Amino acid sequence: MPNPVELSPAIDLHTDKVVVIMQDRPVVGMSAWLVDALAAAEAAGLGVQLVTPATTRLTFAVRTTLFSGRDSRWVVTEPNGEGAYDGLGGSKLKWDGQMFQAVAAGEQDKVDMSPTFVAVDLELPSQLLITARVRYQALETTVVGKAAEQLFKDLTGDEPAGWGTAEPVSQPWNVGQLTAYCRRRAPKPTWLSVVGGKDGLSAMGAVEIHRRPAGLEEVINLAVATPDGLPTPEAVQKVGERLANSFTLVSFFAQGAHGGTDTNAMPHWVGVPVPMAMAVGNDALRGDGMAKALDMTGVADITPVKIGPAASPAVWYPIGDGKNQLDWNIYSALLGRLLPPGTPISRPTA
Repeated sequence: MPNPVELSPAIDLHTDKVVVIMQDRPVVGMSAWLVDALAAAEAAGLGVQLVTPATTRLTFAVRTTLFSGRDSRWVVTEPNGEGAYDGLGGSKLKWDGQMFQAVAAGEQDKVDMSPTFVAVDLELPSQLLITARVRYQALETTVVGKAAEQLFKDLTGDEPAGWGTAEPVSQPWNVGQLTAYCRRRAPKPTWLSVVGGKDGLSAMGAVEIHRRPAGLEEVINLAVATPDGLPTPEAVQKVGERLANSFTLVSFFAQGAHGGTDTNAMPHWVGVPVPMAMAVGNDALRGDGMAKALDMTGVADITPVKIGPAASPAVWYPIGDGKNQLDWNIYSALLGRLLPPGTPISRPTA
C-alpha cells in the first residue's frame, strides 16, 4: 500500500488537482520514493507534476510512466529562474494556484513556447522504441518476463542485466524470481524496470504484468540506443516474427527516434518519433478479421504480411524506416482502415 498523499516522502506539495514533486539532480530515475508518490497520486485521483532544473534528464521509465495521468507534466524551470516550461512539449507554464498550466499565446489553440526548449541545437544518435504485448495462459507453471528477455537478446545481443521495482534496479536478471514476485502480487498488476545492453546498444524499459480474462499479459516498453543507426525495416520485422513465433502476440509497434546514448530524456526539442511498423495479433483477426486485416486497398505503401504460426498468424504492417515524419500519414491511414469508423485516432507516445 502506498503512503497517503500527505505522508508520501517524495511529494513536496499537493492541491485538489495534482501532487508536485521537486527534484534537483542530474538524472531522475523511478526511485522507490517516486514509485510511492505515483501510487499515492493515482489512489487519490491526482496528477503528478515533476519540477526539475533544465540540466536534469529523466530515465526512460520515468519518461514513459510518470506523465500518463491527467494534468501530469514535467515542469522545467528556466535557467534564468524566470518561468517554467513543459520538458516534453516545450510550452511555457505558469502556476495557477492549483497546478502548472500552459501559457496561452493569445491565439486560439496556440501556446507560448520556451526559447530554452527549442534553442539547443542537438545532433543526437538514433533510438529504437518498441511497445509489445504478448499473452500467456494463466497456469501455475507460467513464467513471465520471457518476451522481454527475447526482445533484449534480439535487439542488444544479450539478456537484460537486471530488474527491479524501482531504479536503479536491484536484482540480477532471473525470470523465475521475477515471476514469483508477480505471482505474490496477483491479481494486482505489476510494474518492473529492466535494464541491459551490450557493445554500445544500451537499453532501458519497463515490463508490466496484468491478469486479463484471456490470460496473463506482458507489456514491454523498451528503448534501445543505436548509435550506429537504426536497424533496417527487415531486421525489425525479424524481431516481430520471432516474438510472434514464440508467444501469443497481441500487438507490436516500432518507432525510430533520436536521443542520448543512455536513452534518458532531456528537456529540449529532439524531434518526434517516427513509426516503422506495427503488428496485430491473432485475437483481433478471428472470423473475417484476417481478410479485412490483409485488405489494404486504397492505403498506399502498405503491404501486410502474415507472421507467426500458420494456424494462428498475426499480421505485420511495414510502414517505413523510422526517419520520415510523413510516415505518420501512412500510420493514420492504416488505423483508419483497421479501426471501426468513428474511433478516435491518437499518435502514440514514446
